[in-house]
Amino acid sequence: MFGDKIKAGLEVVRPINGIIAAVSVIIGAVLTKCGLTQSVWLAALSCFLITGGGNSINDMVDKDIDRINKPERPIPSGRLSGKAAGIISIALFIAGVSIAGLVSFWLIEMAILVTVLLLLYSFSLKRRGFRGNIAVAFLGGLPFIYGGIAAEFITPTIIPFFFAFLFHLLRELIKDIEDIDGDRGYAQTYPIVYGIKRALRFVNILTVILILYTLFPYLAGIYGLPYLISVVILVDIPLVVLLSLIKRDRISFTLTSRILKTCMLGALCSLTLASI
Repeated sequence: MFGDKIKAGLEVVRPINGIIAAVSVIIGAVLTKCGLTQSVWLAALSCFLITGGGNSINDMVDKDIDRINKPERPIPSGRLSGKAAGIISIALFIAGVSIAGLVSFWLIEMAILVTVLLLLYSFSLKRRGFRGNIAVAFLGGLPFIYGGIAAEFITPTIIPFFFAFLFHLLRELIKDIEDIDGDRGYAQTYPIVYGIKRALRFVNILTVILILYTLFPYLAGIYGLPYLISVVILVDIPLVVLLSLIKRDRISFTLTSRILKTCMLGALCSLTLASI
């Protein structure tokens, strides 16, 4: 029984998401070419913990929506209480912010900002449609900035920040379309307010913008050929496939989710190669 609770606790934390955020911190630092110092590793750990805190509090707040959209999750399935998820979230936020304080004053300020935004998103912004999408996209790009702060050189992390911003905005809109039935009555998401067809057109536009943006760093002479080759193969081609799957009012969400996850990992690989 205790083991089941631990497993459920790990599920609400969603450690894979935390690892991706931590890796983004490291890549942000690598792009600065300032070296992987102890501060960078501490920043990655801080980001991992705060990300887990955000996931936990989000699941606690979304328990009613998840009963429709994701009934298998720990809280709606009864494997974990909302109170337990809240305690986990608070513990992770405190730990993450505290570790950021070991790095620098600027990083602890950023950690507090991220924590506040995650709380605002879960309790308010998530239900305010496109503003919630923008908040998630902004938070999705911040791990790279986090790495830049730890390395004390932020400028090289601006490009990956916008890369991640566009990617997460696209992903959020697709998730809103997928979750439209469960969100009705709880949130004013973009597809609920403007309709699925208009949301899909927006997804098409964002996908094209994202593809064009991935080419910009190479065309501007900022990143080299290894980046270009990898980003075209690992990100742009899958995104073109995504565009081909999007039809008027039909879209394969399972396949779309897999494509976006592939693009995310591919983008991290490409950005790593950008430092060569």
